[in-house]
Amino acid sequence: MDRVSYLTIKKMNHTTFSRKKFLNRSFQIGVLISLAPLGKSLLAFSREDSEFYRNDPLAFADSIGITSNIQKIILSAMLAPNSHNTQPWKVKIESDTSFLLYGDTDRRLPPIDPINRQFYHSQGTFLELARLAADSMMFDAKITLFPSGIPIENQMIMKPVAKFVISPKDKCVHDFLFLSVPKRQMNRSIYSGEFISEDEVINLKKLTFASFVDLKFVLKEENIKNYTDILHQAFVTETNIKAANEVSRVWFRTDTNDIFSKRDGITLEGNGLSGLKLWLVKKFFIDLSPEGWHSETSKKGGNDIAKAQIDSTKGLVFFVTEGKDTAVEWIKTGMDFMRFTLAVANENLAFHTMNQALEDYPESNVYHNILRDKLGLSKKSRIQLMGRIGRSDFSFASPRRDIKEILI
Repeated sequence: MDRVSYLTIKKMNHTTFSRKKFLNRSFQIGVLISLAPLGKSLLAFSREDSEFYRNDPLAFADSIGITSNIQKIILSAMLAPNSHNTQPWKVKIESDTSFLLYGDTDRRLPPIDPINRQFYHSQGTFLELARLAADSMMFDAKITLFPSGIPIENQMIMKPVAKFVISPKDKCVHDFLFLSVPKRQMNRSIYSGEFISEDEVINLKKLTFASFVDLKFVLKEENIKNYTDILHQAFVTETNIKAANEVSRVWFRTDTNDIFSKRDGITLEGNGLSGLKLWLVKKFFIDLSPEGWHSETSKKGGNDIAKAQIDSTKGLVFFVTEGKDTAVEWIKTGMDFMRFTLAVANENLAFHTMNQALEDYPESNVYHNILRDKLGLSKKSRIQLMGRIGRSDFSFASPRRDIKEILI
């Protein structure tokens, strides 16, 4: 059974789906709506706007005056998970049926991503969510990776990552993972409840229907404990590398006005803090000055939070590839990763990537090799991404930038 066929018959437990709502959004066969000017400015953007955007990106597009199908697809794709919430995308709309995706070189993170692995993972998540958005609107999508060839360092703004073209569906067959977008988030809170079960893993694999990566799971408390020390050591190691730790400082947003004006980066809220604890940390502990951020006290605080997160893990998942390890493979990994995050959301589970042990600098490579050996993988295998799974009611919708900022 192929991916689309399975998802067509899979019963989705999602309160926002209805046949009427779906049909109202569907493309009327033979009619293409021409590109329209972008709607009102999104500079006055609030938490409520962010939640509305995530809960129903297509309705949000209507509310800000976006009527073009291709622009609605792009706006929806901007909700894709990405490294440090940098949103490293640039898009050139070619017509009312196609766009070119470029990587935004100003939003790369060389100290922790020197070969652009995570950068290209983020391109893959964007493309897969764009495909799912198009599918929900009664379009098929054709994605051509690197239509002008893989760019070298100084060519990224000239050579697109992908060409994305839509056409009307001729069959009413759908991939309903898009319906889980409202619940998808990186949940960095402390997890509680039962450990992830074998049955839950079976459902996650079926829903994800990964076409490229091999999903490796570690379940049961005694098995997970064999990995937690390594994950925490990797986090501490990265914190103690000043250039790597500086990446988090630069992209950290603490003030509410800053969070919803810049609409990117990482936050305390996104790290699972809320209520009194959030207020205390913002008021008395967080210090974004270089001296404060890199102080031993500050680093210990961050390491302690990470340890609590890791120790609450209820399951681990590793995204593994074999053989070639180039930008093409990284994008394909990102596409499967996008699907997995939606599958987790559909099953009402929490998920949080922790890639400090997998990054492409020498200190991190040591941890990658340890994890590879623990999983019994061959020397030709590469762990592209990993994350912890669990249960949590915490929710925070990380904001996304104005679509105008990514259009070229």
